[in-house]
Amino acid sequence: MSKIKIIQAVAITSFVVLILLQLRLISSVYKIEQLEFLKNEKAEIKLAYEESIINDKLYPGGQAIIDSILVPQYGTLQKLYHEDPKLFRRKLKDLGNEILVELKKKADFEVQFHNIIRNLKLDLTEYDYALYLDKLALTFDGKIYYSLFEVNSTDQDGLIDGNFDVVRPQNIVSAITVTLPSNNSSLIAFKLYASKHNQVKNIVLAIAPLLLLSSSSIVVIVFLFFITMRNWIRQKKLNEISADFFNHVTHEFKTPLTTIQVSVKNLKTDLEDKKWEGGYRSVDVITRQTQRLDKLINQALEVSAFDPQAAQFQKHLLVKDLNDIILDSQIKWKKEATVVLNFEPHTVDLYVYYDHFMLTTLITNLVENGLKYNVSEYKRVQVNVLYISPKSLMIEIGDNGFGIDKQDRSRIFNKFQRGRQIRSSTGLGLGLYFVYNIVAVHKWKLDLETFQDQGTIFRIIIPISK
Repeated sequence: MSKIKIIQAVAITSFVVLILLQLRLISSVYKIEQLEFLKNEKAEIKLAYEESIINDKLYPGGQAIIDSILVPQYGTLQKLYHEDPKLFRRKLKDLGNEILVELKKKADFEVQFHNIIRNLKLDLTEYDYALYLDKLALTFDGKIYYSLFEVNSTDQDGLIDGNFDVVRPQNIVSAITVTLPSNNSSLIAFKLYASKHNQVKNIVLAIAPLLLLSSSSIVVIVFLFFITMRNWIRQKKLNEISADFFNHVTHEFKTPLTTIQVSVKNLKTDLEDKKWEGGYRSVDVITRQTQRLDKLINQALEVSAFDPQAAQFQKHLLVKDLNDIILDSQIKWKKEATVVLNFEPHTVDLYVYYDHFMLTTLITNLVENGLKYNVSEYKRVQVNVLYISPKSLMIEIGDNGFGIDKQDRSRIFNKFQRGRQIRSSTGLGLGLYFVYNIVAVHKWKLDLETFQDQGTIFRIIIPISK
């Protein structure tokens, strides 16, 4: 699987997890809102309802209905309990159904509920209710209870009055269980439910800002992901094209170099025959430089991508290597510019880990940039080695050119990017790109300071090797 597909798979998985988490969050908020919905109104309804049935059950007169059916049967039931347990259980069930039917038949709780809502100065048309019987049982000794009727909230048989759709846990207003620990008494458990019409709609409207923010965030993240992926894939293709171009050009250097080397070898033989010492020395210089160029091209092929694994990190005397690099620049530019190396005396013996070829490329590119694009009458580049602390030192490369335009500073380290002021000059715009990548490979720090019409200073912070 390609790297892009792996990233896409991880990103899509992350999006799915994010969406699931968002749904879980919204679900939790919805449940909380359900519990909090009409909290104050429910407390007031609860108080008014419970005051209306003091010393009673379910609704005013409910206790009398239960007692009228159940009390006369205690003696018969107790006798059946001892003589015929099976018939006793059947009799309990029949009595339970009879009481339930009678409670439903004589229920007139709607009037009572409307009076409660009206007295609380609430909108009567917005509220709905349900009066529900959960359990009915009797006892002969005040300790052991025998059930006549027992249901849960999913069973519509327990509905005494009202709308069964209101029977939901979040709508409970009052839950009461009444029992007397005495002989020949009963236990009854019942609930009052209340809700507002369009409750779901009202809760959704309450959490609408959260829903909107959550969905908007997901849309923005997905949009940014696709934009980023598209740009990244495009940039990856450009990098591959650039790398292919660089490798192709570098390979093409080998052909003329080989021709030059062969020609120089033949010319050297001819010069030896003619005993021309001046020409012979010049040929020696050409030979050395072509060999050096050939070596540099081979090294460039290996580290063209600036892969850390391709770099050869070794301990070097930094000032000594800088001196050799600057000396080559001084020879090249001696008629056109001044290149100076300054260093603090105690930095001479300091070692640093780096790839020699990369350091040469880095310093040479910065010096060349400081001179090649310099229009001053007296061109000058100064390289300073400064001791910062026992753990690090700094290389400063400063020129007296026209500086870098403010609009160009954010992109000059990109591949094939050049400043507006130097676009008329030749070059591919790779110098500072190589500089940036070499610094990154070595994990050094790079800083840039530029002044309009005064010059530019590059600062590189480098750790000292013990």
